[in-house]
Amino acid sequence: MLSRASLAVATAAAIALLAPPAAPADDEAIPRTASGRPDFTGDYEIATLTPLQRPREFGDNLYLTSEQAEEIVGRERERVAARAAVRQIDEPPPPGGAPPIGLGDEFREASGAGNVGGYNNFWTDRGSDVFSIDGRFRTSIIVDPPNGRMPQLTAEMMQRLSERRGRRQGNDGTAWWLDVEGPGPYDGPETLGVPERCLIGFGSTGGPPMLPVLYNNAKRIVQTEDHLMILVEMVHDARIVRIGGEHIPEDERRWLGDSIG
Repeated sequence: MLSRASLAVATAAAIALLAPPAAPADDEAIPRTASGRPDFTGDYEIATLTPLQRPREFGDNLYLTSEQAEEIVGRERERVAARAAVRQIDEPPPPGGAPPIGLGDEFREASGAGNVGGYNNFWTDRGSDVFSIDGRFRTSIIVDPPNGRMPQLTAEMMQRLSERRGRRQGNDGTAWWLDVEGPGPYDGPETLGVPERCLIGFGSTGGPPMLPVLYNNAKRIVQTEDHLMILVEMVHDARIVRIGGEHIPEDERRWLGDSIG
């Protein structure tokens, strides 16, 4: 098992090493391929409490203090313990179903008409620590822009999201789409999203970039002299990077894109 690290950093380093560098004396412990390139083959688990976007209170500060990192880990332990204490195996369901999920809440169970409940802590893996690079804890995964936050959406994308929200309706247990013109959201599997049909992974599990998600954060790297394969636990996507390869024709599209290094 290789050391816990950000897979994005490890992968970027791996596919950038096209020519074997000269190895200093203290670098002999690094696993290498037959040609001398660093070999990233191994198992990685990228769940982390480090957020994708930097909390606004940190501004442009890239690093946490040790005390701040310990506080984040402590809060997560308290959260997990509190949620584990809420329900026991012999506890009856709440009278009105699970409470509705809130945008500002931590992950809360909610699914189906009446919110009968969904995943709980047993099924999730948000990580148990914040990651560090060169011994320093990061405030966010994003480092560019300097504020560590995603840039503002374009006007076109904001319009598309607004239209999509306007078509959304909660699952109230009725076939409400029968009274709506056009195809309904549940008329067949073709109308469901590809992640829901488990054709590709959820969120950004398969990349690029590969980001931590609520569960199934394990990755396996297998490296040869001319290929690097990253097997993703979520839906078992496999991203294959052709080292020294050329891109496929522009009119050819693939589920996970076209990766060369």
